[in-house]
Amino acid sequence: MKAIRILSLFLVLLMLASAVVACGGRPAETTGTNKQPTDNNGRDEIEDSVPLSLNYDGETVTFFVRTENDLYKYELACEELLNNPLYDAIHYRNIDVETRLGVAIKTVGQAGDFNSRTAWNERLSTSVLTNTGDYDGTAFYLSTGSPLAKDGIFYNLCDLETGVGGYLDFSKPWWNQSLVSELGIFGTLFFAGGSLTISQVANGNCVFFNRDLFNERFPEERDATLYQLVRDGEWTADKMADYVSQVWTDVNSNGVVDDGDIVGARSGALPGGDGSKLDAWIPAMGLRLTETDMFGEVEISLLNSQTVPAFEKMRNIFGSNPGALLMLSADEESAETSIQNGNVLFFPETLDYGTKMRESKVNYGVLPAPKFDEAQENYHIGFGNVASALAVCSNLSDSRAEMVSAVLEVLSAESYKQVIPVYYGTILQGQYSREQADAEMYDRILDSFVFSFGFAYSSLSLGGLGAIFRDLTPSFDIQNHIDSNKDSWNAKLDDLLLALEAVS
Repeated sequence: MKAIRILSLFLVLLMLASAVVACGGRPAETTGTNKQPTDNNGRDEIEDSVPLSLNYDGETVTFFVRTENDLYKYELACEELLNNPLYDAIHYRNIDVETRLGVAIKTVGQAGDFNSRTAWNERLSTSVLTNTGDYDGTAFYLSTGSPLAKDGIFYNLCDLETGVGGYLDFSKPWWNQSLVSELGIFGTLFFAGGSLTISQVANGNCVFFNRDLFNERFPEERDATLYQLVRDGEWTADKMADYVSQVWTDVNSNGVVDDGDIVGARSGALPGGDGSKLDAWIPAMGLRLTETDMFGEVEISLLNSQTVPAFEKMRNIFGSNPGALLMLSADEESAETSIQNGNVLFFPETLDYGTKMRESKVNYGVLPAPKFDEAQENYHIGFGNVASALAVCSNLSDSRAEMVSAVLEVLSAESYKQVIPVYYGTILQGQYSREQADAEMYDRILDSFVFSFGFAYSSLSLGGLGAIFRDLTPSFDIQNHIDSNKDSWNAKLDDLLLALEAVS
């Protein structure tokens, strides 16, 4: 019997290692979106599986979206030309999809950021639960909209896969494989994302750096050293901390690191400051909020022995490092010390921060977040939980849900072919890059996205589990924080899983 069990476990491991399964289970760890090339070479050759004969005779498909900025407002539809390469590509993409499928694609939106999430969620929920027919689908704030899944607001996307009851094909490269595989649970998949949710790419995390300041402080190495460290797998938290420690200049001669000084790193931290950009350092350090074992059971994995050492490495970069400025002000944008004015060497942000960097006079570069140590095999990149996720409203009839699935599949495929190359080649590698090496770094970053089930539900359903790296102040005891909250986190996970199972 023991031999049979060992053989069975071995076969399970083989199956988990060889398959990305959206609707029945998922591997313990996957890396995310496929690398996005700088042109469309070869993309048009990948065809979607939606029949070319399919036509819906002028039906209107309406999505509920957020409007707090243009990225969220226009990623599903941009009805006018805005003289912006990204949004104009979205405009023409939708014309192609509307013409092919015989539909009109519309969006209705309202602000739905963290502070306005309640009203946004309630508007969507009320529409679905009262069956008003206002919306067919939605692109929602990933972190704050995910709890709607356990309320039965979202359609099971597994029932809309090609060959089942719709046209979604999650094996295609326009779907984020890491997100899809991690979110499948109890035979359901309530939301997904990929090339259509351009906000996921834009919210990918990275480290911007001041090339001129690095060359000034490290003349024997020069900035090419940083790129080579990444290529050689030697760009680690300890290496970054060492550079940071050697940069501080006390501009106002008051003996403390403060606004106006030249520093090696700057980041926000709780209490008071915005520490959300530090959430991405959880996957960067090789950690996951949750993992799924070989039997399909989800468990919190952030409580392992590497969590505290990883946190201390982060604090050694941004908190206790003599070359770092830990901003506690809630208004960090007004800080005199910023990478945009040339006073900061390293600054963790999202890729879309390049819009601000491009407007500055700083000769900047970009790097992935460093690894925990050289033994960590790969760089791991997370995206901010403000990014959008796609869902279909659960009140739709089967025939209408099938139509929406066709629209989402073709929109995603055409985004992969038309929009991503523009964003990646023109926006990121073009407008945001100063050297070819930076384009290479963008390649590495976008090829290293990772995702976990717990990340999607962390903020509201799991008691802020994903925010445990935000407080880098000296008084914060992370081990005590973990010990004090682990029972609560595990209980919340149990409640979440029971709720999701109930609507599956």
